[in-house]
Amino acid sequence: MVENYSKQGQALEAFLIKHLPLARAAQVSIDAYDGETLKVSAPLSENINDKGTAFGGSLYNLCVIAGWGMTQLKAEALGLKGDIVVAKGEINYLRPLRGRLVATAYAPAPEILEKAQHHHTGLGKSVFHIEVSVPDENGKTCVKFSGKYAVLAAQT
Repeated sequence: MVENYSKQGQALEAFLIKHLPLARAAQVSIDAYDGETLKVSAPLSENINDKGTAFGGSLYNLCVIAGWGMTQLKAEALGLKGDIVVAKGEINYLRPLRGRLVATAYAPAPEILEKAQHHHTGLGKSVFHIEVSVPDENGKTCVKFSGKYAVLAAQT
């Protein structure tokens, strides 16, 4: 199963680079996906501010991408078809980040995924709440992000 997760991560990275110019410019990459967490990263050199730390906009971008990616992977696993959009994002910048940007998105609990699948079937829309964190190289949390993503069924 791990090999399958690896292939899913590679496919997600290829999609991001092809379809999101901002992800390409920020040099976003998928570092790991294990079914429960998705690690998305970008180099500080392409996402730096005038203070020598990670630019807040780049951190927000990376968190949104990580949350979107987790939503995409879980929607695909559940067989949910449609467009995925971010509906709301809230970020807290806790401390400066002076190294590589690595965002970890956490999968919703299984019962939440089941509910999302049920809503998608009945209402044509499901909602995923995704939590993302960005630690520094010592494991101290620099950023906390909470995103609400919608999977909108294709209109026929």
